[in-house]
Amino acid sequence: MEPSHSPSPVGIGASLQTLKLHDTQDDFSCSHLIGEASAAINNHKGGDIPLTGAQPVVKVILGTGDVIIEFAPAESSPLGSSGNASHRWQVLSDDLMRNSPYFRALLDPNKFSEGRDFIQQKAKRSQSTTAEGGESLSDDTAIQYNLPTVRLPVDHLPQKLGVDAIELFLRVLSFNSFGDEEKIKFDGELKIQPTSSVARLIELADAFNSPNIIREALKRCRYAFGKGRVPLLRFDSSVLRLSEDRVRQTIFIARFLNEYTIFQIWTHALILTGSKFWVNGVEPPTSASTRWRYVPDGLEEELYYRRQCVLNTITDLQAYFLRAFGALEEPEGPKLTTASTALTAVQSRQYQCRYGFGNSSACDTFHLGQMTRFFALRTKTIFLGSTLIDPDFGLDSEDEGAEERPQPVASPCDVTAIISSLKQCPDYQIDTNHNGCGVRRRFLPPLDCIERFVGDGRGLLGIELQDWDSKNWPSASGSWANRSLRRAHVIDIHLSRISAVPIMSSGLSRSSFLEENARLLFTAKKRNWEA
Repeated sequence: MEPSHSPSPVGIGASLQTLKLHDTQDDFSCSHLIGEASAAINNHKGGDIPLTGAQPVVKVILGTGDVIIEFAPAESSPLGSSGNASHRWQVLSDDLMRNSPYFRALLDPNKFSEGRDFIQQKAKRSQSTTAEGGESLSDDTAIQYNLPTVRLPVDHLPQKLGVDAIELFLRVLSFNSFGDEEKIKFDGELKIQPTSSVARLIELADAFNSPNIIREALKRCRYAFGKGRVPLLRFDSSVLRLSEDRVRQTIFIARFLNEYTIFQIWTHALILTGSKFWVNGVEPPTSASTRWRYVPDGLEEELYYRRQCVLNTITDLQAYFLRAFGALEEPEGPKLTTASTALTAVQSRQYQCRYGFGNSSACDTFHLGQMTRFFALRTKTIFLGSTLIDPDFGLDSEDEGAEERPQPVASPCDVTAIISSLKQCPDYQIDTNHNGCGVRRRFLPPLDCIERFVGDGRGLLGIELQDWDSKNWPSASGSWANRSLRRAHVIDIHLSRISAVPIMSSGLSRSSFLEENARLLFTAKKRNWEA
């Protein structure tokens, strides 16, 4: 492909980012990109574009269209294995050039030879129409004329793009040329498109640097984030039953549309459910993947960090009661090394039994056993193992029938499910003289405090996108890990509410009161659960 002026345009690399052509610049260089993307304009001289046979059928988006857009997936692509691998759409070049800098550069006769060829063929078609008496051509007849064809780039387009996203993209670009009824119909269709289609549409718009026209279309139709009655502006537990892809696509679209409330609520949901990509911490994808797989600008790291803070708080509540009943040492206390000092420590520990009977020690021991069994076997929120052996060590067995050692079953990933299971804590008693000595009456109120923040309909754990003012984690002022924000060295919880923050570090505070309380609770260094 030869540009129509010198010097030659600067070549653009093969990465996806190189597809972005800035529409604020009228004169920019993209010869290498357009050379690969369009594969030149095919002239089809001496023949028509057939409607049947081996050639793909042209789908008419606009009957007055003067150019054919073709997408031919690579043979290795799932789309390329179908019987009709190539797809074509008839559109109007004016719409493409008006709304997409890529097409505006490609079809400009003053920049590239493709543009000059296109103008020549457009003039030839106009002369052919005039020769027929100036009558408008029907759709089928128009397709048979010698329309130039532009082939979309395969190598540079997003992964798992899908033909439906390309057609939707071209229809959005062609919207201004639709009739009034067709505009209303298209907006109705766009409004209920599944999140998977719209997320891929946004990816495609980014590849051709046409985000504004897509954002305008989604705002105009008041995009509903897919069919169904899934709540968008208020957190509901039904969101937690959706697939991770659906949740991530909603987050991706909400950020694109600057829908701050939806973004906060759905990031709240992702924090509660966790991600299959967080098994070994947060790592950016090393291979090509969809853009919603990893939220950039430090947001993915923040989501993981907030989830760990919530899980750490639940763990701290369990540890508090295990410590109270003698299963764990006090964190500030010295390590016990001898049996005599250990016995002294047990004797000096205050009994948790309410009545002070002679068998109060047995009462505490009974409830410690019940609590340990419940956490280890029922909720699976603690793991009992040995510190004496290497966890990877195993004896070789020559017995072919030997069974593998059972692996510990993981606890539920959903934070709400974890809290729900913990609230089933039993209330057994050692005998009728010890009614009310169990841990349940003391354990549920602070657990309710955690649940208030987790289940709040405003999505208090979610990220407030308007406060995310940095692309690096954790330097954003809205990050829970930002050290410039004040923190609770000690926080008191009375019954099911935060009663006080007696020791607070110096630093900045956030304006949103409830979100700030959530941050203070889940990032506190010490919590007095029964203040």
